[in-house]
Amino acid sequence: MWLAAVCCAAILAGCRPATAPDFSGQWAEKSAERVVAVFTPAAGGGYGVQAGWREAGLAQYEAWEMSATPGKGGALTYSDGRLVHFSFERDGDTEYVEETVYTDGTGSFRINRQGELVWKDATDDVETVFIRTDLNGDDAAIIAPELTGRVLELCRYIPDHELLPEAAGYMTADFYKALSDAFAKPAPEDGTIDDYEWLYTFVTGNGGSLPFYSVESVHRTDRSHATAVVGVRDIWEPNDEPSGEPSLHRMDLVLEDGHWLMSDFDGHKQSCLDYLSK
Repeated sequence: MWLAAVCCAAILAGCRPATAPDFSGQWAEKSAERVVAVFTPAAGGGYGVQAGWREAGLAQYEAWEMSATPGKGGALTYSDGRLVHFSFERDGDTEYVEETVYTDGTGSFRINRQGELVWKDATDDVETVFIRTDLNGDDAAIIAPELTGRVLELCRYIPDHELLPEAAGYMTADFYKALSDAFAKPAPEDGTIDDYEWLYTFVTGNGGSLPFYSVESVHRTDRSHATAVVGVRDIWEPNDEPSGEPSLHRMDLVLEDGHWLMSDFDGHKQSCLDYLSK
């Protein structure tokens, strides 16, 4: 009787489902860290997956995107893989030609006994091994040249000397409110805003110039967040060429309802909140 109970317990224990492996986070190709993949948890135990590859010195970037769902043995499978090539005339350019290679790629992901991620790309018949990565900054994100045009569009609403009412449609609600409330706050009695002069001079200063924007880089940190480095040069007279070396600024973006919105600029959201609290 005792032996039967032990055997029954062992059988029941073996029937319990194993804990699903955790794919979330960033992974880098084991051999050379040239490919970076980002797994974002989705509904039903699946993941949104983005991967990107661009070898230094080459004027082409390859980007994959797919929705991976749980399969057998703790693996993930996908059948909607999208591969896009971005071709640049030369390395470092922001202008590119985009070519969608396919939108029906298939494959799988699994974590082996060493804790490594194994990507089996069935469409191209390639297997790649990844390790969890602690890369930071640009190296840990997915290069996103397809967002260059949107970033340039958002640059038109950077509040340089004034906050345009229509900027509300191009910013997250909390960022726009912080800016709007800060601009509306009465200036100190001496007529200046002292340490908060940045409210009126986000990018061009007090020299009376107009800003000329360029996009130095754009990276997606996951499926719904991105960071851009924006360059600003001055135009002093109409029809003049922009002058000087660009000053560099950070723009944060969030994807909401299918639209990329500016969620912060040079950390000024918190600066506005600090200003309002005084």
